[in-house]
Amino acid sequence: MPTYPASREICALGGMIANNAGGEKSLIYGQTKDYVEELKVVLSDGEEHSFSKINKQELDKKKEQPGLEGQIYKKVYDLLDKNFSLVKASRPNVSKNSSGYNIWDVWDGENFNMAKIFVGAQGTLGLITEAKIRLVKKKSHSGMMVVFLKDIGILADLVSAVLPFRPSSFESFDDNTLRLSLKSFRGFLKALGAKNLFTLGWSFLPEFWLILTYGMPKLVLLVEFEEDSQDEVGRKLNELREKLKSFKVKTKIAATAQESRKYWVIRRESFNLLRHKVRGKQTAPFIDDFIVRPEKLPEFLPQLYKILDNHKLFYTIFGHIGDGNFHIVPLMALADEENRKKIPIISEEIYDLVLRYKGSITAEHNDGLIRGAYLRKMYGPEVYKIFEEIKKIFDPLGIFNPGKKVEANMEYALAHMKRE
Repeated sequence: MPTYPASREICALGGMIANNAGGEKSLIYGQTKDYVEELKVVLSDGEEHSFSKINKQELDKKKEQPGLEGQIYKKVYDLLDKNFSLVKASRPNVSKNSSGYNIWDVWDGENFNMAKIFVGAQGTLGLITEAKIRLVKKKSHSGMMVVFLKDIGILADLVSAVLPFRPSSFESFDDNTLRLSLKSFRGFLKALGAKNLFTLGWSFLPEFWLILTYGMPKLVLLVEFEEDSQDEVGRKLNELREKLKSFKVKTKIAATAQESRKYWVIRRESFNLLRHKVRGKQTAPFIDDFIVRPEKLPEFLPQLYKILDNHKLFYTIFGHIGDGNFHIVPLMALADEENRKKIPIISEEIYDLVLRYKGSITAEHNDGLIRGAYLRKMYGPEVYKIFEEIKKIFDPLGIFNPGKKVEANMEYALAHMKRE
């Protein structure tokens, strides 16, 4: 299942579907919505219904069915067909999006797939009981290039140079993440399978030496290739290394999965590192999943850093650099009411910036309590009205996961925030 998130060790398939999850392989494999073939869902009538892709003739028959299912097919079709051009034009121009209801993949003018609207709906339309999922065959060989970047001004050009090589993953983490990792690498002992601290320290020696001789990189980029032969992996790595020479960046090739493992552990454990290693503050992932097109990053990132620094936040940035999807996790003392008051202020500033660059406020983590309040800002009143109608069609009593999506507001979110 190639859309697994970084939390793959503890996540559940139902959560992946409800969030429309993506992850380190989404650059070439897309999001969970692309792999859902069929869903069984308990609707507001208390009955289980099955949904999958059907053609126009089958749709016409479904609309004539008695009971709730027939009503839903008729109402959703009428709503989406009437607003077909508006829906098409409102699709965010980014490679991933999990904000709002997935109204874009239900009706294309020829086929109708109601299963798609439940993917990313966070349980607000019905209860998913069973899923039929398409899988892919995993490539048997992999290799990684690690790029140490000090000047983010060349980031967009570098990303543009890498993407034509079609890496299976193109990830990143920042200098704060690397510092935390090097300070607490004892905690990686089990994750890396190192026998003792000496062997673990030896494995990190190149990184310590790099910082001493080159300085702390602003970003560390992970470019991984997966192929059916090791020769093909090696060819792509060598060609990419030649391509990046003109950028005058430090690179390191981890030619096997074992060599690249420590970088994946740092990337996947970024959130846990921050959560456990800084005393007196909590992770506050409220601006943790926006996305903008990669070519916009040189203009976008300096403005992003300026907003964060103006609010004097300590944070890490990591995520999927290949598609411009960043996870920012500030550390805040949430027991302090003044800090909690900053959350909507910072959110407004960040999302204004994201939307100015035609991005999405959430690529793969979804809206939940903390971002649902910004759906009207992101899509405008007409599309927001469609979301409201979708909710009413499926859940007229408002009993499925209330407080999310169209019912969300910041006051409710702040009132239910963990403070310790």
